[in-house]
Amino acid sequence: MDSRLLVDAREFWASLRSDLARARRRAFIQTFTFEGDRVGAALGRALRLCEARDRRLLVDGYSLLVHNDRVIVGPAWARRRFRREVFHTHAWVARLRGRGVGVRFSNPVGPAPTRLVRRNHKKLVVVDDAVYLGGINFSEHNFAWHDMMIRLESPDLADRLAQDFDASWQGRPTTMDEVIGPVRLISLNGRGNARGFDPVVAAITSATRSIDVQSAYLSPPFTRHLVEAAGRGVAVSVLTPADNNKANLGHHIVESARGHPVRVLHQSGMSHLKAMVIDGELLIAGSSNFDAMSYHILEELIVVSSEPRIVDEYRRRVWAPDCAASRAPRGSRGLRSRLGDLAVRAGARVARLLARH
Repeated sequence: MDSRLLVDAREFWASLRSDLARARRRAFIQTFTFEGDRVGAALGRALRLCEARDRRLLVDGYSLLVHNDRVIVGPAWARRRFRREVFHTHAWVARLRGRGVGVRFSNPVGPAPTRLVRRNHKKLVVVDDAVYLGGINFSEHNFAWHDMMIRLESPDLADRLAQDFDASWQGRPTTMDEVIGPVRLISLNGRGNARGFDPVVAAITSATRSIDVQSAYLSPPFTRHLVEAAGRGVAVSVLTPADNNKANLGHHIVESARGHPVRVLHQSGMSHLKAMVIDGELLIAGSSNFDAMSYHILEELIVVSSEPRIVDEYRRRVWAPDCAASRAPRGSRGLRSRLGDLAVRAGARVARLLARH
């Protein structure tokens, strides 16, 4: 199985654009957000020109409610540029449908709390026999963030993930836990996620030497498991952005580590990258942020691999340089930090309650 780690949007888009230009059978793209900015327009043009027989774009209904991290029906609507981007998004949807590209919005938003938060958080691309898994969405602000995708080429893997895509396309997302070649694929449908995360939790609890984590949104129960691992002598390091777009989660990560032998490092800028390496030998990546929402109610795709080449490439191209450019958190504990931590812990309890409905 051919595998490549694509670090940041420039590498990802160059590879995907090339694959779409060569595609003949299928081009399936599943994303949490799709926006009518320069990034969305570039994807739209590539899909419109793609000669694959079956072209489909599946976007979570979140994009009909939130644009550029701002609620559409809110203060941002007063800005002309914001309104234009929203209009361009719908215009691109119409153009693509007019050129034979299937476009659907999954998980319609409703008034009930569960209809609001049950989102399809997967980022998946299947182009002929190549697949992409990771965390990058199709919008300018997402492309500007530090992130990564893993490209794998395998007919069996592509066929299986095409089935997963089609299930979501039909509005009937399924669960999966299968080993295909050197990777283990875990697909979560937002119901019974805690059981689906058992292999990830087991990897954390069985670690003997080290756990290295990158995530902006790390939260319970993962922070608890990491603290417990550190307590039994495992070297736990967490790399997270200093300029977190969700400040409370940034506070929670720092507060969770306080008083425990957990090393927290801050990266400059915003990183949306999520990955975990256990004992230097097992890489866990994909769409999950290792947070309460993923653990309880979001639809996610997780890839687990002990293939040395994949693990070594991540450590060499991502972990090592990111750590070298990071620093310890600055400042002492303050009220804002404590309140942010409490808010995240309360949100995790709410997510657990909503998972029951």
